[in-house]
Amino acid sequence: WQRHFGRGLVATPSDFGVRGEKPTHPELLDYLANELIRNGWKLKPLHKLIMSSAVYRTTSDNEAAKEKIDRDDLLLWRFRPRRLEAEAIRDSLLFVSGQLDEKMYGQGTLDEGSKRRSIYFTVKRSRVIPMLSIFDAPDGTVGVAERPATTIAPQALLLLNNPHVRVWAKGLAQRIATEKEGDNIRQIYRLTLSRNPTKDEQADAEAFLKTQETAYKGKTDAKQLALTDFCQVLFCLNEFVYVD
Repeated sequence: WQRHFGRGLVATPSDFGVRGEKPTHPELLDYLANELIRNGWKLKPLHKLIMSSAVYRTTSDNEAAKEKIDRDDLLLWRFRPRRLEAEAIRDSLLFVSGQLDEKMYGQGTLDEGSKRRSIYFTVKRSRVIPMLSIFDAPDGTVGVAERPATTIAPQALLLLNNPHVRVWAKGLAQRIATEKEGDNIRQIYRLTLSRNPTKDEQADAEAFLKTQETAYKGKTDAKQLALTDFCQVLFCLNEFVYVD
């Protein structure tokens, strides 16, 4: 529950004892525990149950009247936007770029340029992966019951300047260049944000691409470079790294 909502049914996930907080929904907690047992201790059915529930699909829109009664959203009347975990952000960048290596199992790695899922990074205290640590991934030295979700300038700077992010943006631009249906802007929006652009966004994107292509005038791949810039801009949006 905490993984999908950003806060568990018990506010102290590492302490379910008498000194910990009481569950906000004890009946729901018992129900989910029983479902876990009923499904043979398999987690996938539990994930599916939570993510297909009405409370998970609730809008994130704020309502002043309800906020006045329950400011902390303990009654789950709205979905609180939450940032993706560090590994999910990196994996999403790889996936939309079309470069994700979906091979399972095998040895871990410390190569930041690896195209496999972030779960295959070797955990080594003396060699942390900068992209993961800057988005609050734990270093593996101690157990973490609940990850923080900080918002700091280096996160935006990483998405703007990291060479791997640039490679992934280029990969997405190349992936779009092979598409036969629909315009490039709409396809990029669908892949990165799972929606079509609004009329204003479409107009802004067209103007941006035109400006960038002019800036790259004289280069044989000016159009592709402009498209890469646009892909990287969308990578930097809050909408790309937040579940809303």
